[in-house]
Amino acid sequence: MDLKFSFGGASPDHHHGDDGGAPSGIPLPFTTVSSGALGSTSTVLDASVRREGDLLVGEVVTGDGVTYARAEVALRSDAAGAALPDTAALAKAARSALSRAVATLEGPLAESISAVVFALGDASRTTAEALGVAVTDAPVVGDALQRRIGVAAHTPVRIGA
Repeated sequence: MDLKFSFGGASPDHHHGDDGGAPSGIPLPFTTVSSGALGSTSTVLDASVRREGDLLVGEVVTGDGVTYARAEVALRSDAAGAALPDTAALAKAARSALSRAVATLEGPLAESISAVVFALGDASRTTAEALGVAVTDAPVVGDALQRRIGVAAHTPVRIGA
């Protein structure tokens, strides 16, 4: 019995003989999308942390909104289940969320993070300070934070709302 299949509308070759060749369906080389159409076109790559309810979310996002990595960390809660947003808990969860997100990146991508962003509202400044960031006119990632989250020392830090 001789069965012929076609997938995605590609028509199989009509005759192959006994050489064992497989039908091609689509001639090579082929392209389906122009180069650069997928992914980001931005050179900005931010590692940010923000709060979503009882979670802190660490993300690595490009300037045009493409998310390359995401990590969620639950905030510590009391016996009643209410989140305890004290500075120590926020700092620990923020460090964990950032380090997990950065750790999922591969090689050169992880090394090209252009800023670390604390978007924790009123707690942004105190959380950054608790992680060793000297919040000045131009704050940067220090050596201790670099070892904890994997972002290069002297990477700019933005304190957001």
